[in-house]
Amino acid sequence: MSLFKKINTENKLRLTLTFFAMNTLQEDCRDFDMTMAALVNRIITFYGPQAAASVSARLAEYKSSLSETLAGVPGEITDRLCKARELQLRAAVPSYKDTPESFLFRVNNANMFLLTEDPASGEELYYPRGMKVYVQALVEEFCRLPFLTRERVYYKDILESLQDAMKRECAVYILHSFGQKYLARIYDITSDPLSTYTYVVCRLISPQNKKRDGRIYSFRLSRIKNVIPRPSISGAFSPEERKKTAAAVAANGVQFVSDRVNTIIVEFTDEGLKLLKSSMQLRPHVTKVHEDGHTLEFRCTSGQAIFYFRRLGAQARVIKPAFIRRELASWYLEAAQAYSDSLR
Repeated sequence: MSLFKKINTENKLRLTLTFFAMNTLQEDCRDFDMTMAALVNRIITFYGPQAAASVSARLAEYKSSLSETLAGVPGEITDRLCKARELQLRAAVPSYKDTPESFLFRVNNANMFLLTEDPASGEELYYPRGMKVYVQALVEEFCRLPFLTRERVYYKDILESLQDAMKRECAVYILHSFGQKYLARIYDITSDPLSTYTYVVCRLISPQNKKRDGRIYSFRLSRIKNVIPRPSISGAFSPEERKKTAAAVAANGVQFVSDRVNTIIVEFTDEGLKLLKSSMQLRPHVTKVHEDGHTLEFRCTSGQAIFYFRRLGAQARVIKPAFIRRELASWYLEAAQAYSDSLR
């Protein structure tokens, strides 16, 4: 079976996509700080094997399942079943007429080998108009996935390295995109309550003395540049450590668990107290109610305090600590300046 023909000596391919898909890729470029070419190459590498648009791969899975469940059934029956499944798969690949956006990118060498030389690839049979049509179908399908799913596909290699370290209970070096390097034991890979981003929860290990009971930390998956396993250093958690780590994540929120816990003193209006009772999402724990009934104390991280009390606006005024007051004041001032023309 002949594979896709090579497009040109520079491996450059022009994709024509719908406005929706192009807009999704552009937003992902900003969110993940990658070029369009890098994103599309990751889609081909990591999403291609599982995509519905990869008809050959899906049909091969179906044939394999038939051989296991229908052993001994005459070949002509399984052939007819496979043919019917093939027609279903081909019909399920959508065709988009509204494709006004196009861009040129370079297919990396590994993907070019996959598409043009790897005998395991057979998509050219179902995309007779060429590689471009297959990649377009792949990207269009991918861009309709939830953000969280797209994030985990883009970083599938890093995600699998972290999952393997958890399974083997070994420590890892995490290289952050900002340049820092951390030695850590991986506790969990999860998302925030709103399923906005994927977070890696861990406990840091001192690189000098390999002290295990370190600070609880969380990284956004997309901010991890590389993962280096350290099999010689244990990544296991004791039952007590697991209990404490789970409690910290539950109390502070996975996205804020890296911050230091502070005592936050807040003064509420009557309306603010009503909002406090009804706004449950990431609400900090109340530790003390002052005699006036309107001043409350909380124990939470600074990140959680800023995230939560910012939503209550003028109905909740942070009194202490001063640095949170300043940050909230700056945020409100910038927002007011953006709407200053509406007050004239």
